[in-house]
Amino acid sequence: MTLQNFQKSREAMVVSQLQPSGVVSESVMAAYRSVPREMFVPNVLRGVCYLDDDIDLGEGRILVEPLIFARMVQDAELLSSDKVLDIGGATGYSAAIAAKLAGQVVAVDADEKLLQQGQAQWQQLGLLNITPVIGIHNDGYAVGGPYNVIFVNGAVSAMPQKLLDQLSYGGRLYFVEQKEEDTSGRLTVVIKEQSGVFLTKYLSDVTTSYLKGFEPSQSFVF
Repeated sequence: MTLQNFQKSREAMVVSQLQPSGVVSESVMAAYRSVPREMFVPNVLRGVCYLDDDIDLGEGRILVEPLIFARMVQDAELLSSDKVLDIGGATGYSAAIAAKLAGQVVAVDADEKLLQQGQAQWQQLGLLNITPVIGIHNDGYAVGGPYNVIFVNGAVSAMPQKLLDQLSYGGRLYFVEQKEEDTSGRLTVVIKEQSGVFLTKYLSDVTTSYLKGFEPSQSFVF
């Protein structure tokens, strides 16, 4: 596929996937138009990377469906003064989108190889406001906090308490809540109010894979 065709696919993603589903923020759409998604997938998957589905990167890792992350980003209303923690973004597409809108992005991933791939693409795109961190997904990165916004790239089976503790006052945590017995998940935001109380809201029903570290706990039979 040529560069021109990728640009057409990128525009079609915005017009045919994001806009009809309520993603109408000019800044969010501009970010999605400016970040080449094909840079963040293996060559063999470039032709399908703009479809409205997760991209399977192998070994249990995915690039989350564009609409799911776009809904998170639009609701977050990112500012240039915001510090964002992006968790489990794999090859770094989500961090690139966030970096177009926020002042600082800390990208945590447990897979060093994927994180290195992301770094190479961020540098090529001139995104100098992303800090890569190798770490356990469900631990977050408390040293770099607190964060105005935290994104989890995938489903979680239970409330990620450690991440709630890394929010600033007024901060928002986004993830897909999907309990073990459920067939689909709910796009969720938890807001840490100025009083310190947490408020939970559900944005939409979605389906995606569990992010490594947030899967349902397994019961063992002896």
